[in-house]
Amino acid sequence: MEATPTKPVRQRPTPTPQKVSVEDYFRAEQKSIHKHEYHNGIITLMAGGTFNHNNLAGKAVTLINTYFEENDFPYFINGSDTKIRIEKYNKFVYPDAVVICEKPEFYQNRKDTITNPLVVIEVLSDSTKEYDRTTKYEYYRTIPSFKEYVLVHQESKHVSVYTKQPDNTWIVRDYEGEAAIAVLYAIQSCPLPLKRLYRGLDIA
Repeated sequence: MEATPTKPVRQRPTPTPQKVSVEDYFRAEQKSIHKHEYHNGIITLMAGGTFNHNNLAGKAVTLINTYFEENDFPYFINGSDTKIRIEKYNKFVYPDAVVICEKPEFYQNRKDTITNPLVVIEVLSDSTKEYDRTTKYEYYRTIPSFKEYVLVHQESKHVSVYTKQPDNTWIVRDYEGEAAIAVLYAIQSCPLPLKRLYRGLDIA
């Protein structure tokens, strides 16, 4: 008995995400209870942070800000509510923390979005660590003011510091273990003691 030929099943094409304008993005973001990043017209929802993630980000801000105040250095450090404009790729992203030297430069006078980050701090999460280490780092490097990138690990007491050199190359220094003290050379060799950064957290 001859088999009846079956018709091939047509696959429906995946719909192309609708691009939105920068203005519409900002309007929606002001009303949203969640944070979203803007990637050349495409809006992506950011994952919420865990207890350890938020604690590490908050402690990094506190330790660095204390160093600035004790030494009267002309820097500001803000947390994760400040967006960064990446002009070359038409992006707006949220870092976990950002350092600005002397005076913030705002995107189109928006007080929630800066264009001149000096140091960016990201706490690595399972869902974003590869993006933070590679693609996001490459995006940040297109910003002229950007001089240092600090990655705080969650699975162990480990901080990686990427520092821009005068010849535009980058050096990576890794600091591991409770006794280590990370050094942020772009901001007056600011020390970041891992013992204080990871204090009280159940991280080996």
